Amino acid sequence: MISDAPPVHVFDVQAHRGGAGLWPENTLEAFGRALALGVSTLELDVHLTAEDDVVVAHDPALADARRIRELTRADLPPSMPLLRQVAALLDERGADPVRVNLEIKYDALDASGLTSREAFVARVVDALRIDRLVGRTSIQCFDWGVLDRVGDAEPALARNVLVSPKYLRDTVDGPSPWFGGLPVDEDDVAGSAAAHGFTAISPIHGSPYTAGVDDPDYRPYATAALVDAAHAAGLAVIPYVVDDRPTMRHLVRLGVDGLITNRPDRLREVLAADGIDLPPSFPG
Repeated sequence: MISDAPPVHVFDVQAHRGGAGLWPENTLEAFGRALALGVSTLELDVHLTAEDDVVVAHDPALADARRIRELTRADLPPSMPLLRQVAALLDERGADPVRVNLEIKYDALDASGLTSREAFVARVVDALRIDRLVGRTSIQCFDWGVLDRVGDAEPALARNVLVSPKYLRDTVDGPSPWFGGLPVDEDDVAGSAAAHGFTAISPIHGSPYTAGVDDPDYRPYATAALVDAAHAAGLAVIPYVVDDRPTMRHLVRLGVDGLITNRPDRLREVLAADGIDLPPSFPG
């Protein structure tokens, strides 16, 4: 049974790609509007260009199928910002409390078309150091090997492993390629994440992905048992991507530490209704 009592911890409102349900995703417009609304974290994705620029984008290729890794900055659309521009936006707004949750878009199934784990991590860590973002950034990834290398490259960075059953399955050739060679107990994901020194787990909320707790066919993945196991292991729990109010409310009352959402406006309403403090706004 779900308790009606809201949790007492400070809740992490993460704007997925800047709030993709409200504004053009992964753009300075989205990040600026999210700051004006009031979020605690800007969630974003990064790729590398041919010249090792760290750019903010979800997909590895443009609409015409040209791969970002094979293009220069001049080849990319002007709406695709550099990570450095996001750092400048945070500075311009004086948004010192706002964190960045950066997903390294390493694809374990198509690594040859991108770059090595080591090179990707090195370029991102260098960029974060140059723009003085290390202390306010968490790195998230589905690939456990990427996060392991982040820890080696910059121990001060928080590390959040994205968790979905499809990335945990063994293949006919052995363990999941998304484990990056690390030992992972599929039946104790939280324990494995803690053993590797990670900071948090970000599980998919449930299935179907676009449904929620009000759907009779919905099957939760971010369950009370998972939340309890993660907390017992010293990990935060930040499910992704939760956009409907009933599922938001359910997970907040389950005791998760934050939510990644395309609709931070709705999440703020849910939190306010339970008397939970909201992150401040930083208007332009």
